[in-house]
Amino acid sequence: MIVLCVTNCPPALRGDLSKWMNEVNTGVYVGKLNAKVRDELWDRVCDHIKNGQATMVHSTNNEQGYAFRTHHTAWIPVDYEGITLMKKPFAVKSGEESSFLQPGFSKAAKYEKLKHLKTGKEVQEYVIVDVETTGLDYNQDKIIEVGLLKIGRDGIKEQFQCFVQTDKVIPENVANLTGITNEMIQQQGITEEDAVDKIIEFIGTDLIVGYNVQFDIRFLQKLGERVGKNITIRKTKDVLQIARRELDDLKDYKLETVASYFSLDIGDVHRALEDCMLVYGIYNELNKC
Repeated sequence: MIVLCVTNCPPALRGDLSKWMNEVNTGVYVGKLNAKVRDELWDRVCDHIKNGQATMVHSTNNEQGYAFRTHHTAWIPVDYEGITLMKKPFAVKSGEESSFLQPGFSKAAKYEKLKHLKTGKEVQEYVIVDVETTGLDYNQDKIIEVGLLKIGRDGIKEQFQCFVQTDKVIPENVANLTGITNEMIQQQGITEEDAVDKIIEFIGTDLIVGYNVQFDIRFLQKLGERVGKNITIRKTKDVLQIARRELDDLKDYKLETVASYFSLDIGDVHRALEDCMLVYGIYNELNKC
């Protein structure tokens, strides 16, 4: 199930959306689409809504059962202990004008900051994840490569890459895109159970960062289910959503497009570890914005 709400939407885009979803109220669209069509439709909305705003809620395989996407909105989705909440500006009057509370304004935030100063808490480590798969359907397709980067205060601390054996034939278009063949994963790959053990050991309880990170998480969790083990993901951060929020002059938000915007060396795009490196570079650049 997908619910899409748009405001200040160009008429042409509203007509286009009506081809795929039912408009149940002004600017409110409801439908049921597969993940590929949903993602392409969202990209189309972001590319053509101009100065308008868009919010999408769609069902997904996480603890909440759904996820948010926003474009040009004041309300933004944020991760809180593994649960996605909506962060909204809180207006307070100052004479005749209106302003917004800044992070750290509340007493609770100040106490938390002081506590961290007293304990000398270091910058949180995080793990960047990317997977290459036989297709886009996590219920039917399989992971064929996993890439992981562990990031600390001083940069990259550790990295991991492996091919994962599968009985599913790699489609020709995937082989052409990634350069990964059936022979490679059978000869160099490890079993799904071994891959899950290594993934669990590597990520621990760290924050997980990725580009369209829910795609990777769905495949990882399905991989765990197949071998009877739980890959626990406590917190996530989606670099794609940050890029859409911070960069408004791109033709699209593909990984290679955003990497080129920051003049990063693209190299072997669509390989797991190399894509992790790109995500790391993009994330660092976005943090400067």
